[in-house]
Amino acid sequence: MASDSASGVSTGIIPRNIHFEFEENLPLDWHSNDPAITHLYDALSLTFPEGEKFFVDSVRHYADRIDDPELKARVDDFIKQESIHAREHRSYNRLLAAHGVDTSFVDWLMNHGVAFMRKTPKKFQLAVTCADEHLTALFAEAILSDPRIMKDAHPFYQDLWRWHAMEEEEHKSVAYDVYQTVSGGVGGYLLRVSAMLFVAQDILIGIPLMQIHLMRKRGQLFNMKSWGRAFRHMWVAPGIWRRLCVGILDYYRPGFHPSQRDPGPEVVKWRNLYVETKKREAMTHPQLFAADG
Repeated sequence: MASDSASGVSTGIIPRNIHFEFEENLPLDWHSNDPAITHLYDALSLTFPEGEKFFVDSVRHYADRIDDPELKARVDDFIKQESIHAREHRSYNRLLAAHGVDTSFVDWLMNHGVAFMRKTPKKFQLAVTCADEHLTALFAEAILSDPRIMKDAHPFYQDLWRWHAMEEEEHKSVAYDVYQTVSGGVGGYLLRVSAMLFVAQDILIGIPLMQIHLMRKRGQLFNMKSWGRAFRHMWVAPGIWRRLCVGILDYYRPGFHPSQRDPGPEVVKWRNLYVETKKREAMTHPQLFAADG
């Protein structure tokens, strides 16, 4: 299951240079034929290009402080995976704009928000990355463990989100291990949990606000049936936003480590299928998970 980095060290992280084909005939309301549910995921995608670059830069800044060759190799593969994710979500977001959805305000928010974060101390930036990576790992865990979350999505987007989730699950400990290397002890713990307070409100509140903005731009702001379905999807069943809220609490334990979370049998099944059947070299997007329906 493990892969070998350029250094020859086994990392368990596989950067798959997959190019998804974002064709204009893909549906705009690709999840459940519902605008509000779809725009929840679209809002997330709009944060990824700038967000992933910020994560990469915050980890790379401390690369020269890492002596462990295994962690160095994992950082290299983390950077490769995140860079590919940013590229593919830029294409995703361009298709959203091509469908006539005005994303300019969200883009402006992300650009200015990340620019502000880059002015904060480097250790805080890394702590923010750790918090974001934990939330992303929780999101990935939910997508991979509960088939209801992507059940009614278009097959193309099912593959895209499962691919992204699978790789987030693979590298979920990297930023945290770099942080522990450069900022341990009580001070490191306090900074880490403070960063989570900031990130939690930014994601759990900010993403739904972006979702509302996209719905307004679509002329769907008062589509109460759609909002009702989205509320159920986010908070009831499958309750993906509820799961994020619950999963955050674990992060505040002093002895927390991302690897302590049991991925569950469904996640392991996806991981085994993916690692065994996918190549590392550049490839045009196939039906990645066709073997599992």
